[in-house]
Amino acid sequence: MSDMKQWHWEATKYFLPDIKTFEEVANDLCEKALNDAKAELHPLIRNNELTHLRKRSEFVQAFKLALERRVAQKLATWQPGVQAVFRFDESCVDNGQSWDGSLHLLVKVTRLSDTINAVGEKLDRSLTDCLQQLGWSRFRRRQSILDVQQVTLNELRHGIGYGAMFCAVYNIPIKVWPSKGPTS
Repeated sequence: MSDMKQWHWEATKYFLPDIKTFEEVANDLCEKALNDAKAELHPLIRNNELTHLRKRSEFVQAFKLALERRVAQKLATWQPGVQAVFRFDESCVDNGQSWDGSLHLLVKVTRLSDTINAVGEKLDRSLTDCLQQLGWSRFRRRQSILDVQQVTLNELRHGIGYGAMFCAVYNIPIKVWPSKGPTS
């Protein structure tokens, strides 16, 4: 099959949401991730204002993980070729206070897909807009939040490209999807 025919087949095979849908999805992802993060907190502080919660490192870390998992699940829903999703961080030290507000995801796929790149870019724009509305300084001046990179079994097997990250001593990617626990 020619590259053009392959791309057309791939683009029409899966449901690709329109821009308005991406905005709705981003708002839903953010809202659910905030609720997931609050659920991880002690019941006495769960209902505090977001302005207070965002200062707590355990809340920020829970929010980041919940958002990563929900984004990963959404990518897998839209693209059935996604086998697993891993998070990776650019820095060795990552605690709630040092998180710069970006999400770095490695998507394990059977083969590379332009559609995953396009979906990742559209979701990034919508997530960036949504997160900037939270008023957190880590999101205020961001042009981009979501970094989605694809990795194939061949790259993993030979330790090349993003597959080399799985051979690292520090900061090896951590699986976020599929997760053991259910998410709604």
